[in-house]
Order: sequence, then C-alpha cells, then structure tokens
Amino acid sequence: MLLEFRVRNFRSFADTATLDLTSKTLRTLVPRNGQSWIDSTVRTAAIFGPNASGKSTLLDALETLIKSIRRPRTLLFHPHFGHTSGTAERTEYFLSFVADDVRYDYEISAEDWGISYESLKSYPHGTARHLFTRVQDHKSSEMLLSTGSTLKGPTQEVRRITTRTATFLSTAFQYEHLTLAPVARALVHSPHFQSIEVGDQGTTNRLQWVMARLAEGDDGWQELVNSVARAADLGITEVRLDERELPEDLVKKLEALYAAVEDDPEMEVPEEIIASMGRSLVFTHKSADGGEFSLPLNAQSAGTITWMATVLPAIEALTTGGALVVDELDSSLHPSLTASLIEMFKDEDINHLGAQLIFVAHDTALLSNSPSRILEPNEVWFCEKDDDGTSELFSLQEFDTRKGNNEQKRYLAGKFGAVPDVNVTEPFRRGLSLRESVG
Repeated sequence: MLLEFRVRNFRSFADTATLDLTSKTLRTLVPRNGQSWIDSTVRTAAIFGPNASGKSTLLDALETLIKSIRRPRTLLFHPHFGHTSGTAERTEYFLSFVADDVRYDYEISAEDWGISYESLKSYPHGTARHLFTRVQDHKSSEMLLSTGSTLKGPTQEVRRITTRTATFLSTAFQYEHLTLAPVARALVHSPHFQSIEVGDQGTTNRLQWVMARLAEGDDGWQELVNSVARAADLGITEVRLDERELPEDLVKKLEALYAAVEDDPEMEVPEEIIASMGRSLVFTHKSADGGEFSLPLNAQSAGTITWMATVLPAIEALTTGGALVVDELDSSLHPSLTASLIEMFKDEDINHLGAQLIFVAHDTALLSNSPSRILEPNEVWFCEKDDDGTSELFSLQEFDTRKGNNEQKRYLAGKFGAVPDVNVTEPFRRGLSLRESVG
C-alpha cells in the first residue's frame, strides 16, 4: 500500500512534486484509535492535465524508483530539462509505503555518477526505527553505511558488493537479505505493484500475461476471463486460448537471435518465451441468428482489447491488495467502463484488502456529479506546466470543494488551471495565407 510519493529534479519537475495517498483521518505516523491503514488511505488517485504537462512523467518517476529495486542498473539521475550539462542538482525520491502492516519510508538521492544518499526507516510501533543509511560524497570517495540494531542479515556482504550506481536495497534483495529482501519484495513483485504501460507494446505484454495464466489451466481464471469479457457487454460469450507449436525453422531463427542479443552462442531461449509466441486468444461472439462464430484477437476492437488488458490486472490487484498504476486509463475505453473500474476500487465490499488505483485520465466526466460523484477532492490531482517548461502537481483539495460543486464545469472553465491553452485558429489562418501567397 502506497502512502506518499515525492520526487524532485526529475525531467520536467524542478521542484518537489508530492502525491499524497493518505486520508485526512491520518494525523500521526501510524493509524490510531482502532483505525487501519485501509481507513487511513485513499483507494484511487486520478491525475488530470493537458498533454505534455507532466502527468506521465510523474508516473515514470514512481516506476523508475520501483524499477531501481528490481534492476540494480536502473538509471536514477534524470535532472530537470532546464539544467545545463555539469550543473544539474541531484534527483531525489521519497516513497512511504506499508508492507505487512508496517510503514516504511525510503529515500534516495542520485547524482550523475551514482547514488549519494539512500535510507530506509520503519515504524513498527509508531516510532521511527533506523534500518540503514548509505552516504557517498563523491564518485571517488568511500561509501559509508550505518545500520540500526534491528537489521538482521548479511549486511556487510551486501555492502561489499553494492556498486555506486546500484541501490543498497536492490542488492539486498538480490542477496536475499533476511530483513531487507521481504521489504523490497513487497514493492517490486506483482501483484504488490503493477504499472501498466501505454501503447501497443504495453497492451501486448499484458495480454501475454493473461495468456500465460490461461495456459496454467486454472478453471477459475478461465471463468474470470470469460466473465470480464461478458460484463463489458461486448457481445462475447467466451474467450479461449489457442496454443500451437512454432515451426522448427522459426525456432532456430529465434534461438540465433536470442544468442546474438545475449552475446552467448550457448544461450538457450527460455521455454516460456517459445511457448508464448505460439499462443493466441480466440473470441466467441453471438451471431444475429442466435448462433456463434469465432474471431482472433486482431479482429477485436481497440476497446475490447484495452478492456481485457486493463481490467484483469485490476482484478489481480483487488484480490491481493496491490497497487495498480495506469497511464491514460480512459484510452480506448467507454466512459462507463472507466467509471466502473474506478468504482470497483472504491467499493469496500469488493476492495476489502485496500488495493489502490493510481491513474492518468483526460475524461473530465469523472469529475462531474452526475449521476453521482465518482472522485472525491482528495483523490483528484492536477498537473500543469509553466512557460519555461517546468511541471507542477497540486491537489483539488487546495480549492473550494463543497459537495454541491460541479468540478467538471469548474475545471473546464479554468478555475483550477491545468487545462490546455488551445488556439488552432491562428495556425489555420497562417496555413491559408501561405497557400494563397504560394498560389
């Protein structure tokens, strides 16, 4: 469960951007008066704003931090675009999260040569407990590590093999450190944290994940896939997995390509990769005469494919209490499907484990009161970019948020900012003038 994310000096963000997922009821570091972490956090966070305002960049920053724990070589230094070479300040990250009902605060500062600061604290009983702090002043200086008394595991061995560009937490994760590996695993392993990529490749990856689950032969998952397709009223009665063996000549070409990429002629292609290339989805539809007919995946609409590739990871998050991050949630989806997906995360009966949905959206209808309010003020964030290209993140809570307000109309009227300043008339006129002058 995510509590707060902060980033500074990351691409279009020069100053600190803070995404706070805690509720107003959390007045202390940990819940009090019989409250739980679910009571003290929001289930959704929606980010609105014009194109190129920094919405996706914010999600990229969160994904970059998570990825640095999964992959030690991940680059963390992404200075603001306005900095010139050699003058950039460090990029700073802060993530507060809950794992096994314990709060953790994780902080990193990255320079162009590597990591200058990294620390992890826990709050098992409401008081900060220092786990480790790693400091390095310069590229050539020694890495200094201080640890708390409760840190159990091969800490010094992890210290010895940690490079200046790798996070200490990622190395501890790879080394199966007794105390730190479970903390890292709670962040990086799906379904604890899933980030849905935008575009065809991201959709393909998610559908491959769906097909891999179907290939396991789990009847429950098969029925879930079918019910998801039917629930969206897409005219689909069944979705099945078609598995075929790849031609031998294609397998040989794949093996040669894989060996070349890995720079190892003896490297074999993992069986799962070969198997995944022979899988496809087949959709059974109702016909006008009451019969049925089947169509392959590439014959389905973009909305069908997006729905299947989005809602199934969402259900996975809901059944495990994980966090799902989606860029452009409403892309290719009907507004009612988008709203239904959000409401699933906000329904206490469905989402009783505290799963969270963090997403970028352009559909302003999600801000309206008709027929009822979908998003509360503390679940709505705006991104805008000033004249020098610097992004800013702010919450709807900073404005008048009375229940009767129609936030959609107020947003479109520019009451909050973060709306595109579009003027197509001028370039259109210039284009006409140019054509007339040429003519």
